[in-house]
Amino acid sequence: MNADLVITNARLVDHSGEQFGAIAVADGRILAIGDPEAMPPSDRTIDAGGKVVMPGVLDPHCHLGVDYDYDEDMRTETAAAARGGVTTILLFARSMNGPYVPFYRERRARGEAASVIDFGFHFGIQREEHLDEIDDIVEHTGVQSFKCHMGYEPGNSIGINSSPDSWVFAAMQKAAKLPRGVVSVHCENTDLVGLLKKQMMATGREDLAAYTESRPVYVEEEAIARMIRFSDATGCPLYVVHTTAANGPRMAAEARMRGVDVTIETCPHYLTRTAYDDDLGPTARISPPLRDQEQLEGLWEGMLNGQVGTLGTDHVPFRKNGGPVWTEKPGVVSFAWELPLMLHFAVHERGMPLSRLSALNSANPAKRFGLFPQKGSLSVGSDADLVVVDLDREQAVEHPSGKGTCLYEGWKLRGWPVLTLSRGEVVFDAERPDAEPEYGRGRCVTIPDAERAERATV
Repeated sequence: MNADLVITNARLVDHSGEQFGAIAVADGRILAIGDPEAMPPSDRTIDAGGKVVMPGVLDPHCHLGVDYDYDEDMRTETAAAARGGVTTILLFARSMNGPYVPFYRERRARGEAASVIDFGFHFGIQREEHLDEIDDIVEHTGVQSFKCHMGYEPGNSIGINSSPDSWVFAAMQKAAKLPRGVVSVHCENTDLVGLLKKQMMATGREDLAAYTESRPVYVEEEAIARMIRFSDATGCPLYVVHTTAANGPRMAAEARMRGVDVTIETCPHYLTRTAYDDDLGPTARISPPLRDQEQLEGLWEGMLNGQVGTLGTDHVPFRKNGGPVWTEKPGVVSFAWELPLMLHFAVHERGMPLSRLSALNSANPAKRFGLFPQKGSLSVGSDADLVVVDLDREQAVEHPSGKGTCLYEGWKLRGWPVLTLSRGEVVFDAERPDAEPEYGRGRCVTIPDAERAERATV
């Protein structure tokens, strides 16, 4: 069988290790890996010049269509993701009014008409009746990942409903019975957050650090401990999103020793920024908040020792209102810079092996959400989602669109993607950075099981 593309002279790295050689692609999947002389004839050959070739980044945590139009976000933000070596994104989506099955069908169709890369969904438990929909959701959408929020007071600026413990526990009871079921939780003690926020606002402070100090790290640690107990009691896999607490990875590691299936996710902003950075103000509000240097360094410990399981960006393009920190919308964007940030700060500065970074960015989220080895691996038969990385390329972070808040503008980083392939098709080429992406080529990866089986045989 001929290949559509062969990338040769490459340092091939995934979660399992690395080798030097070539990789061949045909019909959107990896056809062969190994010695260049063993590759099949190809329509096109790319000489990587010794650069790294890794599985494309699978970002398990983003929010699109929240503030801007969904179709617009699916175009602009997936194009930005492709520039950053991201080839699959999983959206935390919320249907605030109607049931999820028609919501899924509409959002899937609109996404497939706009997206540059592949995408899928987690669904938020935002009303008690969502719990009764789970069986229909699984059958008709294939989604088996559900999210519960904490820490959002009634009337909050983005309209999220926090889940009482009864919703979380009931969702876990149902998800535990599913083959790929998992419940993700935004862990903060909602009642304590409400109390402490009122106390801090009474002082008159409106700075970014005041917001952080109104949600101290113990409100997150308490909630993580409680959710681990729920996971243990129900047997449901727990995914702790956007962890800021240095103790979070340690608590999860101890629970895993007892047989509890818990994964810790953190985000690039918690590894690179603090609430006390002089150049940051209310527009850097994130939920949970940026913390201090002690928590930041503790998270790096968990990153390097294997206690943190995945990286997510929590990418969300918000129009910031420019008001006090208490009314500012919480969220930042980082699709295009997560991989360069980790290459710079994790690989170059802290010596993280590339295979460990690939596990965090690709294999582990793919495994957690039932997409491995279709996604996240350099394996024959896997989707040819690839990113070519120049470890020595240095350039400054630019955010020309200005859509959403970037915390890194002007930072000079070492290590950048220079070529991104999604299912064997080039979706970003650093030599043609202004080329118009092909919108509407991405496809949904959270699909009903019958469709999933059919797709696997094609």
